[in-house]
Amino acid sequence: MEFVETNMTECIYPNGNSRTNGYALMYYPPKKKSIKAHRAAWMLANGPVPAGMVVDHICHNKAVANEECQGGFDCSHRACINIKHLQLVTQSQNVMSGIHNIDNRSHCNQGHPFIKENIMVRKNGKRECAECNRERAKKNYALKKVGA
Repeated sequence: MEFVETNMTECIYPNGNSRTNGYALMYYPPKKKSIKAHRAAWMLANGPVPAGMVVDHICHNKAVANEECQGGFDCSHRACINIKHLQLVTQSQNVMSGIHNIDNRSHCNQGHPFIKENIMVRKNGKRECAECNRERAKKNYALKKVGA
């Protein structure tokens, strides 16, 4: 497999196999199958990933914090295999450090700003965009009115 690398501080991407979800694939000889490339790179450099842990992309976390990455399938960081950009974390730590964590975003998916006045907290502690919630409620009310 060939690799694309510009320097040691940037992301490194494998040429070739990638999935539609943006993650690159790499053949991992000990398991005799292809797995996510960043996971294979970690295991080849550091050994097995302990139970309960996942391989996290530090480069993605920094890009999210700087609002340089919107995440999703187009996120180039998913394919990065630079060992210096990877770390072991729990799954919940991985989610909390990513774009899906409301604390790391300045706007919701619809573009509404996450400011104090526009954040609502549900009984379960989940935070949501208040403007999106209002729009959803109006839409549901209108649907019920039409159906009545």
